[in-house]
Amino acid sequence: NNKLFLHEPILGSSELKNLKKCIKSNTVSSIGKFVYKFEKEIAKFTKAKFAISTINGTSALHIALKVIGIRKNEEVLIPGFNYIASTNATLYCGAIPHFVDVCKSDLGIDVEKLKQYLKKKTRKYKNKTINKFSGNIIKAVIATHVYGNPMNIKKLFSLCKNYNLKLIEDAAEAIGSHYIDKHAGTIGDLGVLSFNGNKIITTGGGGMILTNNKKSSILAKHLTTIAKEKNKFLLGHDM
Repeated sequence: NNKLFLHEPILGSSELKNLKKCIKSNTVSSIGKFVYKFEKEIAKFTKAKFAISTINGTSALHIALKVIGIRKNEEVLIPGFNYIASTNATLYCGAIPHFVDVCKSDLGIDVEKLKQYLKKKTRKYKNKTINKFSGNIIKAVIATHVYGNPMNIKKLFSLCKNYNLKLIEDAAEAIGSHYIDKHAGTIGDLGVLSFNGNKIITTGGGGMILTNNKKSSILAKHLTTIAKEKNKFLLGHDM
């Protein structure tokens, strides 16, 4: 009957001190110096060129899908062993979750099986990958680094390039994890982090989008700040 928590938050005097500063500043929503400082620190730590904060990890996945241009009825490949966030984010966009096998060694997508699967089940047409059976475009892959354990993401990225698939890394549980010399979430087209209460670092909620593409970062920042036509905070994180 004992519960095994994924990760219990450690909150002390330092967190209380900074929380008081935040409340006194009267900026307790989506903007403010604490948000931009956090984005800069995460970008520095992960060595991503850009980091854009979101309300939570699911929102980060949702915005990442919007940034890559996902459309209604397009398919997104998602590992069968996963948290529901990737599926929900896909459904929010009107797209279709398409589940694929994982491997025993790291619980991530089995790249070799996926390679054979794509070869057998898809066809290429005008730089698009088409599902032979549904007739839908397969647009992207969301790869999860389960419990912070990085999968073979570089091999998967290479496969995605061959099939013109966008790669989003769900590194929600993987802050501080690296695949060879790269931080999880910085190898694909976009990556996401989560700062929920059960994560390694928590802000009570919160998420982050990581990218090395400036245009993607600008669009992500635009969409996460109410998509205002003129937003003085749009370039607030020194892009």
